[in-house]
Amino acid sequence: MDYPETGLPAVAEMTGDPLAIHHPTLAAVVADRLRQLITDGTLAPGLALNERDLGDRLKVSRTPLREAYRILAADGLVRIQPKRGAVVIEHSAADIENIFDVLAVLEGLAVRQAAERASAAELAEIAALHAQMLEGFRRQDIKAYFAASMGTHIAINRAAHNPALTASYDRLNLQVQALRYKSNLDREEWEAGVADHEHFVAALLARDGQRAEHYIRQHLVNKKSYHLRQPGADQPCSDQPRSD
Repeated sequence: MDYPETGLPAVAEMTGDPLAIHHPTLAAVVADRLRQLITDGTLAPGLALNERDLGDRLKVSRTPLREAYRILAADGLVRIQPKRGAVVIEHSAADIENIFDVLAVLEGLAVRQAAERASAAELAEIAALHAQMLEGFRRQDIKAYFAASMGTHIAINRAAHNPALTASYDRLNLQVQALRYKSNLDREEWEAGVADHEHFVAALLARDGQRAEHYIRQHLVNKKSYHLRQPGADQPCSDQPRSD
C-alpha cells in the first residue's frame, strides 16, 4: 500500500520484513490523510489546524487527531505550539535552499548506486513508473502525474539498496512534498520537470551512473531555484538557469 499523493510506501512495507502485518491505527490513517491535504495545498503553510473543524470533516474524535498531529510533527510537517495547537510548517527561503541542496546530494548518490546495484526487475519498475508519469502529464492529471513522479524518485532510492540513505531521504523528502506538488501548477515548470525526468531516467536505464547523477542533481537544483524565485522568498537565488 502506498500513500496516494506521495508514492511513499506504507510503514509495514518499508520495514522489508515479510512477517510484518500492515494494520494502521486510526491516528496513522488520519495522519496519512492530513499529509495528502498538506501536499496538495488544501492545508496551506502557516495554517493553524482547527481541531473541531478537522475532526468534524474527517469524522474522528480529538484523540486520534491529536496523535496524528504528533506523527506529523515528527515528520517535520507541522509544529505543535502552546495555545495554538498544530500549525502547518512554512519553510523560509533558507529552509528551501538547505533542504533541496541536501536532497540533490542524496538523490544523486541514490541514482548512481541504483545504476550499479539495481536488478533488471527494479529498472523495469522504474521505467513503468516513468511511463505512468508521462501518461499523467499527457492527460494533464496532476495528481496521477505527481504520484508516479514521486514513485519514480522513491523507486530509484530503493534500488540503491542503501538503508542509511533511505532513512535520511524519506524524512527530508516528505518535508518538501507540497513544494514539489505546487511546482506542477506552473505549466512551464511542469514541462521542464518532465524533461528533467526523461534525462535522468534514460541515463539510469542505460546504467550510466555518472550521467544520471548529474541530471538528477540538476533537477533538484532547478526545483530549488524555482521556489526561491516565487513571491515571498526572502532571499535571492544565485543558481544558474535550468540546463541539461
